[in-house]
Amino acid sequence: MSKRQVLIPISAYERIRSRLDNSQHDFEILCWSANEVTHPDGSIVARSDFRPEIGWIPIDLLFAGISEGMSVPDFLLFADALVECGTVEWVQSCLAGADAPPLQKILSAGIRLSNSDSPNAGVAEYTMAAIMNVVHGWGERADDQRSARWNQKSWTEINGGTWLIVGFGSIGGEIAKRARPFGVHIVGARRTATDDGRADRMVTMDELPSVLPSADVVVVACPLTDQTRGLVDKLFLDQMRNGSILVNVSRGPVVDTGDLLEVLDAGRSIRAILDVFDIEPLEPTSPLWNHEAVTLTSHIAGAGSGITKRGDDVFIEQLDAYLAGRELRLELKP
Repeated sequence: MSKRQVLIPISAYERIRSRLDNSQHDFEILCWSANEVTHPDGSIVARSDFRPEIGWIPIDLLFAGISEGMSVPDFLLFADALVECGTVEWVQSCLAGADAPPLQKILSAGIRLSNSDSPNAGVAEYTMAAIMNVVHGWGERADDQRSARWNQKSWTEINGGTWLIVGFGSIGGEIAKRARPFGVHIVGARRTATDDGRADRMVTMDELPSVLPSADVVVVACPLTDQTRGLVDKLFLDQMRNGSILVNVSRGPVVDTGDLLEVLDAGRSIRAILDVFDIEPLEPTSPLWNHEAVTLTSHIAGAGSGITKRGDDVFIEQLDAYLAGRELRLELKP
């Protein structure tokens, strides 16, 4: 009986080779590159022997770009290979969501797809740093340093503040774990009523109008769905208190950019921290770049130094569960 085949980009294979070799399961590794598929020893895999059951999309592949001689990014080519071979039954992704077109293509082909919580710790740390950067006024402090200006201005503590986390899943929970030791009161919002020990209070999305006026910080960490697209609109923003901060670490279309700019330009003292946008890369002509009320970054909230190892850990854990026939901890539905 032939071994079950696991298709892995060659760029990531060497990094986890020893962990695969130590697995208790019997399987065959196929190493993928944009030009060929090989066995671990470098020999070419014959087309008749190419029947992968399992695929892994590591973080390396997402940022690999376009290989020499190709016109399409490796990420897209690999996703096509997973779908077109017709034998793949399960794919482990490196991303928290599945709105990327290549992942949607995998789901649409009827292939089981697991997402990853490997970016979450980085997103939480980014969120803490970005909020404290704005609250503490580090931009002004940097200007003072460059101007050799001795400015002993006081600063605002996050201790005692209230943070509303919209979309209190694994990312929201990681943010809460880091914020609560600072004395932050955490309100989590989910679609359905639930208790969660990581928050001081849980509400449903329908209850947002009652809690928005009391939040010092509103963190948007929900997935992009038909229900959350445009969730943060003018009505939502009008319910936020003056002096509060909006943070978007979910997906760009969850926030209506036009409404956000209208509210910010109307003189409200609301500030915004944005890591995601409707169109990425953000157009150079976007008014967000130079808006005095906006702090933005280039969709890097999850790109912390630990994401690669955490992603490897997730794949090894999930591969073991899949091959053993156990339920997968992370799985997306079409």
